[in-house]
Amino acid sequence: MISIEFFKGLPLEYESFLIEQYDSFMTTCRYIEIYYPTYDINYMIVKEDGNMIELLMFGNKDQTCTCFNSLVNIDQYVVDEFIKNIFQKYPFLKKIIIGASYNCYRLNNSFLSSITNDHILYLPSTIDDYYLSLGSKMRRNLKSSQAKLLRDFPQVKFLTVFGTEITEDIIKRVIQLNIERMKHKGVVPGKNDEDIKKIYDYSKYYGCVAYIEIDGKIIAGNICYILNDRIFGYVTAHDNKFSSYNIGYLCQLYLTQTLIEKGLSKFHFLWGNSEYKIKLLAKPQSLFSYHVHRTNSLNLIFNKYKAKILRLLVWIKNSKHALPFKKAIKSYRKKGTKAS
Repeated sequence: MISIEFFKGLPLEYESFLIEQYDSFMTTCRYIEIYYPTYDINYMIVKEDGNMIELLMFGNKDQTCTCFNSLVNIDQYVVDEFIKNIFQKYPFLKKIIIGASYNCYRLNNSFLSSITNDHILYLPSTIDDYYLSLGSKMRRNLKSSQAKLLRDFPQVKFLTVFGTEITEDIIKRVIQLNIERMKHKGVVPGKNDEDIKKIYDYSKYYGCVAYIEIDGKIIAGNICYILNDRIFGYVTAHDNKFSSYNIGYLCQLYLTQTLIEKGLSKFHFLWGNSEYKIKLLAKPQSLFSYHVHRTNSLNLIFNKYKAKILRLLVWIKNSKHALPFKKAIKSYRKKGTKAS
């Protein structure tokens, strides 16, 4: 027998259940507490014969409900019951957002708002196995870059810190490098100074930062989160002045070695297509996001076609035919950055 119960607030007493059940850094009480402080937080428990089988967290803001269970697999039946119960319990809500699901759903009065990829690297048992699985050209480049770095900077340090060992200065430096790197590439940065405190606060619980340091200054770093035997990459960055050393790849290789030694099984590079993820053997896995409306309306129809157009534009942007246009846009942004 299936039963459903609703509760208000964060289910802090079920944090261990959330981690074991969903293996997602975004589906934890601490993440929601830090990233959604202005939402009315609630949760729904699904039990079968008295045993809890699912726990869906959600937040209401204005007339929208956002489901916080992301980077997870949840059955169609549970999602259907969640939507039905939410609209019954909260008559003021007009829309429900279900984001970053590994499952593709069929939902009434809904539209697929976006499709993106989580890139997952399945970690082998030894760093030698991983190294040998890389392309021969990549192995040569990494070996040459590492030798060059050690020759030119014998004092270089490869460091990893976890949880409460992580300082706000480390987070700030890596994010600043990320912002500078994106601007140099002519890309609008995905992170800003406001993200520093949130990332630092969450890192104290599940954080892992691998970084490369020369004379006390960080020149490359990866901010990640570890849950169970999985790690999720969140911010990757390196100093452009060290690009000739392939410093970003060297930092990633060092982090991968650390993860293998700790016995982790999967590295989630998360969303966004990037050449370096493919070179490092990460495999794409689709993520689906939906907007579900209470009723079929003109607004739903308009947003559905708008989302289709945006997905088409993303597809065009990622196709090889768009490469000349992307280069032109990046060149224009670079000029603007230099001028400012």
